[in-house]
Amino acid sequence: MPLPPWIDERLHVLVPGGGAVRRPGVIGWKRAADLSFAASLHSLPVTSPADTWVTLAAMTGGRGGKLSREWLVAIADFIVSGHRTRYGREPALATLDDLTAALGRHGSGRGATGLAWALERVRAPVDSPPETFLRLGLVRARLPEPKVQPTIVTSAGPRHPDLAYLEERVVMEYLGDVHRTDRATWLKDLQRVQLFEDAAYRVILVGGDDLSPTGMPALCARVRRALRRP
Repeated sequence: MPLPPWIDERLHVLVPGGGAVRRPGVIGWKRAADLSFAASLHSLPVTSPADTWVTLAAMTGGRGGKLSREWLVAIADFIVSGHRTRYGREPALATLDDLTAALGRHGSGRGATGLAWALERVRAPVDSPPETFLRLGLVRARLPEPKVQPTIVTSAGPRHPDLAYLEERVVMEYLGDVHRTDRATWLKDLQRVQLFEDAAYRVILVGGDDLSPTGMPALCARVRRALRRP
């Protein structure tokens, strides 16, 4: 699962209905609700992806941080999307119904409000947290919610942009640092942009700085202008 860099990576041990484990290098949790356990990992029972997502809402990081609602959406997007590889997309770790059931088991516990907010905004397929943050930022700026990885027919076959407004023929592609440092990825990006433009779509490229508090307003203004283009 994608997690913010500040998250505490020590071993977390959760005991349903019992006292929290207290050991050096271990963070203990206790929880009264029933949990759904996945298959054993190294002979140890581990929580299901859906219950892990719910539990993350109550975690704090090593510097006292807490997962934001946006991060809860990004993690859930990953869970229900399945990891994309060069050979195709792997099966999803859980379904939206699984997340809903896990939230129901959690009840009104810590983080329940944020989880409910996040659950309404889960979409699939999504390949990275920045794509989630971009979509949420656009909606927060009162722009229409874009489609997530819709199919666009190009001269080279179907392609799937990160986000798109199909009726307005505007697509958005998030380019992380690997798109700059890896030559093969960079060349593939150039081809994708050309294919979308040849199919009469306007392409808006988004970088990490565009998602910052200072960059997002300018990006949203660009998108708003593109949607109003005759």
